[in-house]
Amino acid sequence: MDERALIQRLKIGDEVAFREFFNHYYERVFFYAYRRVKMREVAEDITQETFLKFVHTLSSFELKEGYHLDTWIYAIERNTIRDWFRRNLGKEVLSLEEKFSNKFKPILEDPFETAENEEINEVVNKAVEQLNENYRDVIKMRFYEGKSIKEIASLLKKSEDNVKVIQFRALKRLREIIEGYINE
Repeated sequence: MDERALIQRLKIGDEVAFREFFNHYYERVFFYAYRRVKMREVAEDITQETFLKFVHTLSSFELKEGYHLDTWIYAIERNTIRDWFRRNLGKEVLSLEEKFSNKFKPILEDPFETAENEEINEVVNKAVEQLNENYRDVIKMRFYEGKSIKEIASLLKKSEDNVKVIQFRALKRLREIIEGYINE
């Protein structure tokens, strides 16, 4: 996808371009929001708000050399998620559906392998959530979202070397947390 051409088409109000853009980015935006808030309805709201903010800021956006459109969208989404957490800090926001959504997952082909993979994922996700916010953000952007060091540095407004140091320390801390679970 030629991002510069797409941006120009979006700026002139090309509905086909917006549909292409929406279809291309919707799942990524939604699943990132869902991983952060762990509630489907809220993730859908955050996704919608992210796309609305995208449209409202489109006229002033210029794609810088070496950066991608998803970096901008992710920055909008990240701020939208932070705003949501600030507004809902201390509130009970889990829906009944979300609390029990994974309770009765069907066991796939190999029940032992499925159980083992779920247990590993649970331990890793639990460990990632125990990291401080800087470490957690870098780990999620780098390994969950597949962002480059350069993109992460731009989003966090840090130098690339600083992001590398944070990633190194985060991985070291993550290893310590996981080893703690294993040794329990």
